[in-house]
Amino acid sequence: VESGLEPSDLQESSVLYNVKTRFDREIIYTYIGSILVSVNPYQMFNIYGMDQVLQYKGRALGENPPHLFAIANLAYTKMLDAKHNQCIIISGESGSGKTEATKLILRYLAAVNQKHDVMQQVRIFA
Repeated sequence: VESGLEPSDLQESSVLYNVKTRFDREIIYTYIGSILVSVNPYQMFNIYGMDQVLQYKGRALGENPPHLFAIANLAYTKMLDAKHNQCIIISGESGSGKTEATKLILRYLAAVNQKHDVMQQVRIFA
């Protein structure tokens, strides 16, 4: 199963099959176009350390496997390059991991921002 689905594949059965197959392989992130779909595994995987921060820092979306850090990096890069505020929308049911996703995005932004004095804001709505 590839890292994501193309917008032309957006039939419910295709999406569910792809997400389930990836989840069974303990791959909790899937792209649908530029949207990241995350499935809460109700456990922590070792995929949020400094190695992953460095893997996604400065990389284009799709250059690495789907990951929350890829979305955070995209917003951060656009904020620096375009000098425009960015917004990351996190949506889901109660217990789906919105708060944890927000914390992970903030951890990523803090890690990559250690050497920068950025005056603009990244707003995260969960």
